[in-house]
Amino acid sequence: MPSTSQAGDRRERLHCEGIRKRIGEDPARWLDWDLLSHEFRREMVLTLIDGMDSVERVRAWRAAERRLAARHEREPRTKVMQRLDQREEWLDLHGERPERLPHGPRRPCDCCANEDGPTAAELRERDEEERAKVSAGYTPDSVDTSETSPETETATLGQYATDGGEPQ
Repeated sequence: MPSTSQAGDRRERLHCEGIRKRIGEDPARWLDWDLLSHEFRREMVLTLIDGMDSVERVRAWRAAERRLAARHEREPRTKVMQRLDQREEWLDLHGERPERLPHGPRRPCDCCANEDGPTAAELRERDEEERAKVSAGYTPDSVDTSETSPETETATLGQYATDGGEPQ
C-alpha cells in the first residue's frame, strides 16, 4: 500500500508506460538522471544492468535510454549502452535465468529422491564414520600413531624430542 505521509516520485521525468506494462518496470525511473554528477546513481544503474536476467528487459532499457536521449536532444550515453550490449551478449552466451536454473534456486538432492533410501540421520552417521576412519591415527608430524611398535613402546620421550644434536 502506498504511503500517505511521504511524497512519491514527483520530479519531472520521462514515463515509459508501454515498457512498464510489458516488463513490469519503468527503466526511465533509473535512467532519467544525470549519471555523470551522481556517482551513486551511476553505480546503481550499472549494477541493475549487470543483474538483468532476460534479453527482453535489456532491450527495454536500451529503448528507454534512446527515448531519453531524443527527449534531451543528445546521443544515448555510451557507458550505459555499452553495459547493456555486454549484458545482452552475456545472456545470449549463457542463457536467460529460467534456462540456467530449471529447478528454481535449489536443485532437488539425489539422496531424498526415493523414500526407501537412507534418512538424513543415517547419512550423518555414515559421514561421521568416514571422517573418523580418515582421521584415525593422524598427527600433525605425519607419524602414524594408530599402531605402537616395540621400539616406540620402550622409547622414552627424550629419544623423540631431540633434533639429532649432541647429548647434553
